[in-house]
Amino acid sequence: MHELLDPTGDPAVDDGHRRGRILWALATCMAEKGYQATTIADIAREGRVSKTVVYAHFRDKEHCLLELYARANEKVLATVRQAQDEARAAGLPWRERLRAGIAAYMATLAQGPPVAWAALVEVQAAGRTALALRRQVFDRYVDLITGVATELAEQHPDEIRPVTRPAVLAAVGGINELMLARVERGEAERFLDDVDIATATLVDLLERRR
Repeated sequence: MHELLDPTGDPAVDDGHRRGRILWALATCMAEKGYQATTIADIAREGRVSKTVVYAHFRDKEHCLLELYARANEKVLATVRQAQDEARAAGLPWRERLRAGIAAYMATLAQGPPVAWAALVEVQAAGRTALALRRQVFDRYVDLITGVATELAEQHPDEIRPVTRPAVLAAVGGINELMLARVERGEAERFLDDVDIATATLVDLLERRR
């Protein structure tokens, strides 16, 4: 099972391997035909389980999408935090610390193009609950980057200027749009090609002008 969606490490999830397969099936179906057109029967067929098994794990398609999105983004956020911690411990220059977090974000999603499609495209077409979850997840990522920016500004006051959270939100939104363009072109596996330009976006935001 793809590590972005594998819930087998969660003791609260019964039959985690099959549950993860259902989540991956939803992502695959949405990448092919979209959230609205995907049915429980499609998910069951792609996941090689019965519709009864799907309903044993998820009350409906929306419930399945919400868990897909939440689990994938928990993995992404954890990976970004780990990359930031490792970059800090290694004493990397501040620009490289920013790059490490962005590269981790993009590399993790690049591992599963159908999940990237679900996270960047389909979640916006799945109703108010999904949009609210998307906002919560996006805010957590913005808060993470804002925290890193604040720490770097304190450590390098001559090189980095303090920035507001709305400014970070705008920059992260631009990076997200860059990734969305890749996904729409069917190029999610090439997210890492954009690491340098995404990093430059944050560097330009933080760096003090001479």
